[in-house]
Amino acid sequence: MFSNDRTSRRALLRRGAMLGGGLAGAALIGCSSAPKKSVTQNAPQAAATSAAPASQPASGRAGVPVVQGAPKRGGTWSESIAETSPQQDMNTATNQSIWQQISERALALDPWGATVQPNIVEKWESPDTTTFILHVRKGVKIHNKAPWNGREFDAEDLAFNMNRMVGNTAEAEGLKKTAFPRADSLPGMTAAEVVDKSTVRVKLSKPSFAFLTGLAEYRNVLMPKGIVEVGFKDPNKFAGIGAFQVENWQEGVREQFTRHEAYYKKDQPYFDKFTRQVVPDRAARLAGFISKQFTTFPSPNLQDEKTAKGARPDVLTYSVPGSNWHNLRFNMKTGPFLDIRIRKAMQLSLDYGEIGDGYYGPGWAYMSAFHPNFKEAWNEDKVKTLPGYNPATKAKDRDEAHKLMAAAGRANGDGMAFDLMLPSGSPSSDAFRENCLRFQGQMQKVFAGMKVTMKPTTDFASFAKLQNEGTFQIVAYSIVAIPDIAQEAYSQYHSKGSRNYGRFENAEADALIEKLQNELKPEGRKELVEQFQQKYVNEWQTMIQLYIPPSKSMLQPNIGGYDKVVGPWGNGTPNERIGSYYSVS
Repeated sequence: MFSNDRTSRRALLRRGAMLGGGLAGAALIGCSSAPKKSVTQNAPQAAATSAAPASQPASGRAGVPVVQGAPKRGGTWSESIAETSPQQDMNTATNQSIWQQISERALALDPWGATVQPNIVEKWESPDTTTFILHVRKGVKIHNKAPWNGREFDAEDLAFNMNRMVGNTAEAEGLKKTAFPRADSLPGMTAAEVVDKSTVRVKLSKPSFAFLTGLAEYRNVLMPKGIVEVGFKDPNKFAGIGAFQVENWQEGVREQFTRHEAYYKKDQPYFDKFTRQVVPDRAARLAGFISKQFTTFPSPNLQDEKTAKGARPDVLTYSVPGSNWHNLRFNMKTGPFLDIRIRKAMQLSLDYGEIGDGYYGPGWAYMSAFHPNFKEAWNEDKVKTLPGYNPATKAKDRDEAHKLMAAAGRANGDGMAFDLMLPSGSPSSDAFRENCLRFQGQMQKVFAGMKVTMKPTTDFASFAKLQNEGTFQIVAYSIVAIPDIAQEAYSQYHSKGSRNYGRFENAEADALIEKLQNELKPEGRKELVEQFQQKYVNEWQTMIQLYIPPSKSMLQPNIGGYDKVVGPWGNGTPNERIGSYYSVS
């Protein structure tokens, strides 16, 4: 019933051959004749064959192969994408943009522990509870494009970014403050002031447990001061501070980058070129990876892995617990979803195992209000005991769902007809589509009177606009968790939260979240989160959290360095990652 792009290996390789002429410039240098290298693999994989590298446990990170061998300089890192970056202003973009290929964040996160690490800001101090002093790393050069011409990135640039992230420049630019969706990632910030060429003073309206974590948010990527005047229409004019700079951007065709010779990490990047080729068809992208035209294939589903491993047993799969979570969000301002009984009935009746297993196979996880990566949140074992999520009580939960529907005047779902909006052009569009197909099938089976109509948008930019405006009935999407639970709670559930797309408003929820933001003691934060979670499952249920997918990538077997950056919180910019990857010789 559901498509998993079940294309034969022969057909896939035939598509790969057809791609060859147009992608010659994106070919992975050295793959076809790479010498053998040692690989350690820390999760069960397909049985080793004579064509595959030897695998054995080594580093202790399950699902993270380690490629041994001397780094080789030169060559091209190549990717296939469904479309070119649709949003070019990093501060107003709701998802990824080209800046994540050419620039970096002020701070970084340890990919496994989510601890804040220096990056462009190399050190900081807090003289009092509402002040931070940030020191910009010296020697960080902007790409050599006018009007910046390779000058040093300094405190003026950092202060510009931070003030713009929170919307302080909105009025001067003629924008609404709501145009800046990550303002709440820097909670309490009132102003960033330049002290000297390498120092910025940040003032907060109140103490913030999460401020520094916000600077490491994966979409808070830095741009040089002056970019507003240059404009955001032509990425060929953009200049970042990352390991690669824009060489040629053609909308709907490709994104090409070349190494930044003045990159502050003197031993990086290892590759000379970085190419992202538009290949709209998923099966064709997989064929290109199998035929070694692309270095990586991100977010493979179960069938993708089987197909790739069947054709190429040497392909490496990296799989770690993901930090994003797939959901179906109700519009809390319209139609039947104003009634908690209907929202709860739908949450109780779903078979989450069928949805998660259907696309990813094993490796996905359950969650409720908050991602179990947060130490304050319910872990997966707890969530699996809750009504709706507990596979052992599904029949009982569906009986209760029917009672709730009847009590809400919608017995058997009668009279319920709604659209389910889903995005196109996203790297996860195939997963969203299959989530929605399974949701549609289950709802109409459990509630015979219900009609669910899938409504895909024409492209991701259209989807982002409609979601931000709240122009939907139910929307399918995925969220990357902000690595601080107070920030995550505010963005998702506070009435002023930047990712509260369903327009949930509840004074008690707001009060709990604001207390959580101000609570600095770990035990106090855990207690507030517990109160919120209980309220959420019993009284609020603003969305249906479907599952946490595993964070997976397939790579060519001669690529090293990837094991150093993957992890549950490894959502760094692609540029930060690719600069440290290399071919093994």
